Amino acid sequence: MSGSASGQEQDSALPALQVVVLVDESGSLGEPDVAREKEAARTIVYSALAPGSVISVVGFGSSNGPGQSAVQVACPPTALDSAQQRDSLAGCIGGLHRRAPAEGDGTDHATALQQALGFVGAAKPEKKLIFLLTDGKLDVSDSPAWGDTPARRNGAAAAKVQETLNDLDRAGAQVWPLGFGKVDNAALHGFAKGKSCTPSVADPHEQVTPSSAELTAAVQEAFSSASCVKYGPLDTGNVPKGGSVELTVEIPPVAGDASILVYKRDPRVQVEYLPPSGTTPAPRAGGSRFEFAGQNTETEALRITDPEPGRWTVRLSSADVPAQDVAATVAYQATVKAYLTVNPPQPAAGQPVDVTMQVWARNRAVTDAGTLQGLTFKTVVTGASGRPLGDVTLSDPDRDGTFTGQVGLPADATGALTFTGTVTGVGIGGDTRVLSTSVQNGPAPVQAQILFDTNTAAVNPGGTVTGTIAMTNNSGRPVPARLEIASPTAGASISVEPGSAVVPVGVTTIPFTLRFGADTVEGSNAATLRVVTDGAAPVTVAERLFATDVEPEPTILEKLFWVWVALGIVLAGLLVFAVMKVRARRSAGQVRDLQVQLLKGDTEISAIEPQDGAAAEFAFVIYQDFPARQLNPAGPGDAEVYRVRRAGPNVRLAPPRGEPVVLTPGQRHELGDEHVLVVLDQRVSGVVGSPVVDSGFSPFGGASTTGGMPPSDTRSYADPFADPAGPGVPAPVSSASGGFAGPGGHDAATGGDPFSDQPFGGVPPAGGGSYHDPSNPFATD
Repeated sequence: MSGSASGQEQDSALPALQVVVLVDESGSLGEPDVAREKEAARTIVYSALAPGSVISVVGFGSSNGPGQSAVQVACPPTALDSAQQRDSLAGCIGGLHRRAPAEGDGTDHATALQQALGFVGAAKPEKKLIFLLTDGKLDVSDSPAWGDTPARRNGAAAAKVQETLNDLDRAGAQVWPLGFGKVDNAALHGFAKGKSCTPSVADPHEQVTPSSAELTAAVQEAFSSASCVKYGPLDTGNVPKGGSVELTVEIPPVAGDASILVYKRDPRVQVEYLPPSGTTPAPRAGGSRFEFAGQNTETEALRITDPEPGRWTVRLSSADVPAQDVAATVAYQATVKAYLTVNPPQPAAGQPVDVTMQVWARNRAVTDAGTLQGLTFKTVVTGASGRPLGDVTLSDPDRDGTFTGQVGLPADATGALTFTGTVTGVGIGGDTRVLSTSVQNGPAPVQAQILFDTNTAAVNPGGTVTGTIAMTNNSGRPVPARLEIASPTAGASISVEPGSAVVPVGVTTIPFTLRFGADTVEGSNAATLRVVTDGAAPVTVAERLFATDVEPEPTILEKLFWVWVALGIVLAGLLVFAVMKVRARRSAGQVRDLQVQLLKGDTEISAIEPQDGAAAEFAFVIYQDFPARQLNPAGPGDAEVYRVRRAGPNVRLAPPRGEPVVLTPGQRHELGDEHVLVVLDQRVSGVVGSPVVDSGFSPFGGASTTGGMPPSDTRSYADPFADPAGPGVPAPVSSASGGFAGPGGHDAATGGDPFSDQPFGGVPPAGGGSYHDPSNPFATD
């Protein structure tokens, strides 16, 4: 249609790689170093996911005499288009070894890099990666091909290294040096060349791997930055002899290709791969295609096409193998397709142009912020001559998966325009979209802008998203226009209302509604909304990419969520109240805080408290001991048992004979023979014993029943010099006022003078009269 941008549709795929792994076999490395180099080489081979990738592995030392070769191609260039070829690479890496002097045990980097240049010289694949595994120490001092003296030989080889590195750089190759053994860091640094796969990660640089754990991290970082393959976290464990261990790896939903890498350390360890959905292992479940590699080596892998997303379980089993430290991770990459729109679709010279891009994976728009993090969206505008007119790096401030930016056309721009949008980043294969249009001659008669009411909408099937279209009609007559949906996500059922409108002259606003059908698949649903004017030739005047998450219809429980929450709070409150009520009732019936006193007359001769305060009853007996009766807990064989229970605010005393009686706390229960039982309740009086037993001070009396210590009742005071009361020692009995009562019942705490010539604190005896104490030196006549 006239004025439309076009030319975007093309298949997307992971970019194939040309990978060369150069492995140092020189005598300056130890056997453990070479073993770790082989593990690194297998990690690189297993991580190359793109179909059509070509892998070569070259071991190198030096050529010091007849029959020796500085390089030995361990694995010739092999296309990774079948499981057998990937497995053959894992096997041939096993032939790498530390060279003996008779094999040429020097370090000829120059010849190794020349071999790599020969492999990557082919036009395809375009992405060329070289991994140099070495200690960095060039040594061809014994190689006569490089000169007549050791110094000249090393100098000539060093010069050739720089020349070859420059050639590789011109060929577009990346060179990643990985250090093993006793590394010369300065020399290692000099090997790095090229640019990484995306601006968001570091360019090639040296990496040193002093331990196995650091080896895995270094190789993964290098290969990830070089190829944009992404690795999950490394899960580690120990498989015991005769036992098994389970490790887990997570494959995200966007991953179209994944490879689970297992570092089992011993070829005899067996590995089983279980997908998230159940217990049926791969290859019977979990993906559309499987390739096993390296099962007879120390490191193996399972490559999966269209893997089931989620947490995979890797089960390692050992029979007669000694206990081994093992690890597993996953390398994955999404095959993505970018979408690009510009607004206006046919801009005028000097006009700012809004650019919008989305990226899709596995036929869905990618909206997950974690997946999009680190991706770079960039659009370049070129004119008819191919001269760049402007560029812009897009951003996603709304975090809705739609990246936007604005680029201004030069005021003198004319003719054809080409917008080239690229998306790159770790975890995706990257994609490029080309959109062709032209500079319009003069101002557009009809202009439009599409605005959504919200940029982060989420709906249920059958739900709607609303927005407005701001239109300006300068054509001088009403213009018919229609709204249409283009390029929807597979399984999406999206319609727009109104489908058409007549745009009057001037400025107008048209509200619209996007409706998602009840049969729309759940997940991210994306499409392009276009505004097209109808005339002699239809013209697209505005278009906008959008992505909306379609969520499942909420259940009745979810719809009434807050009602259930409120009801739950009420029920919880009632439950708490009921529990507290039950506890209070139970506590109210417990005999804790009760005390039974046995008095003879007004003197306490024994007291007892419950042994189990939480019980509903406590039992005691009265024993006839010398010199007085005593209260003791009831035993299994006792017959004359008294039982005490609570009865509301009172207490219930059940004697061994007769009917139970209800007493108020402190009330006396006569036993006869001047003996009395009194039940005291701390809950009522606050102090056990305070209503009956006084602990006041008397200059004439002995100690109180509190042993001469001041009680909690501050109205009384104990004599600190008194002897503790013992059995048979009479204790004073409190008066009604709580103070000390002298003979006759007068309260000595109410102001009487103990030094007056009046007996009993100066209180006159009953019947009046007076009394003179001749022994009182303070007495007055």
